[in-house]
Amino acid sequence: MTALGQQPAGSYWLPLAIAAGLVLLTAWLGQLAGAPGAPEDGVVGHDPDYFVEDFSAVAFDATGAPRYRLEAVRMTHYMDDDSTELVAPRFVREGTGMARVAVRSLRGRVSSNGEHVDFIGDVRMLHERRAVVAPLELSTEYLRVTPDAQVIESDRPVLLKDGRGTVHGGALLADGRRGTLELTGRVKGIYETRH
Repeated sequence: MTALGQQPAGSYWLPLAIAAGLVLLTAWLGQLAGAPGAPEDGVVGHDPDYFVEDFSAVAFDATGAPRYRLEAVRMTHYMDDDSTELVAPRFVREGTGMARVAVRSLRGRVSSNGEHVDFIGDVRMLHERRAVVAPLELSTEYLRVTPDAQVIESDRPVLLKDGRGTVHGGALLADGRRGTLELTGRVKGIYETRH
């Protein structure tokens, strides 16, 4: 029998064990918080933060009519530079009073602000014109499309074909608002004349 006010020594171990466990848990959580997950200088690696399979996006004008559509087999977004990479992208511009333009390539990239779409590798563009005029076909290895500005450009060799012939150029700049197409570099072409 123990005296009043005295407890057996074994009854002190349980609170001490709980306190020690809390100290160890706190130390472990502190180590996890300081673990090298993100660099201390704030630089994040170029790792994807999300992706979408069978990606499709549509932009509308002020009246609610579709202006252009961008699709891809896969879209991957990167948080560090807010860039987006595309696999097998396809861009289509079709609006009221505008000629239909379709572009496809093996890969693509969308700028962080969504202003530009870069098409990379085996790029093909088809520009449909009036019904009686053959469409304009373009092929190159790189093409930048700026939909809102209606500008298409390439700093790589391009090949243009229509119903009358072919033209090769070292670079291209097409401005839809001005209705101009400029080829630079070594430009050469073959055109068929019809009588």
